[in-house]
Amino acid sequence: MKKKRQVLCKDDPLKAGDLAMNLLDGLLKPEQKDAIILDNSKDQILPGKLLEKVKISSLSKGTLTLKTNSSVWRVETLAQKASILAACNRILGKIAVKNIRVG
Repeated sequence: MKKKRQVLCKDDPLKAGDLAMNLLDGLLKPEQKDAIILDNSKDQILPGKLLEKVKISSLSKGTLTLKTNSSVWRVETLAQKASILAACNRILGKIAVKNIRVG
């Protein structure tokens, strides 16, 4: 009796998506994965109007870089630094973000 081969994306596109995510996992550095997780969770990280005015740019060597076009929002973001740091590390389940830079 011949064993039927499994087709990944014909009947179940989620399996193909899982395959793609596993491939990407192998290519990304841990900090890049963490940055993606944080970007996908930014509604839990950036309070109030900051969610609309600030973007998560990158995570490198424990420093989360945020971008905004306004000096007013830059100051407000830095005022919220402690809560942003706590939220990031809570979401990641580890102390991965030690500092915040706003540009």
